[in-house]
Amino acid sequence: MTAQQVSLHAWVAFAELAGPILAIMLVIGVVTGAFQAATQIREPSIPFMLKMASLAALTSMAGPLIMRGIEQFATRLFSAIPGLLHG
Repeated sequence: MTAQQVSLHAWVAFAELAGPILAIMLVIGVVTGAFQAATQIREPSIPFMLKMASLAALTSMAGPLIMRGIEQFATRLFSAIPGLLHG
């Protein structure tokens, strides 16, 4: 495995692990923003609390999947270290 492949795998692992969380936060932000604009409620703590509650729920439910992805990437990375050092 080359250094470029390691870098590519790192970006893919980041996208796989952070993508669902960022997508959920985006959806919640847009929905609460639309709700606040429609009702003219100007309370900044509403979207913050919704995002934090959903983040806690998502990480508690998907935590094992996230850790499995991190473990797989770390295993591939550690097995690639000798090839990266010796060329």
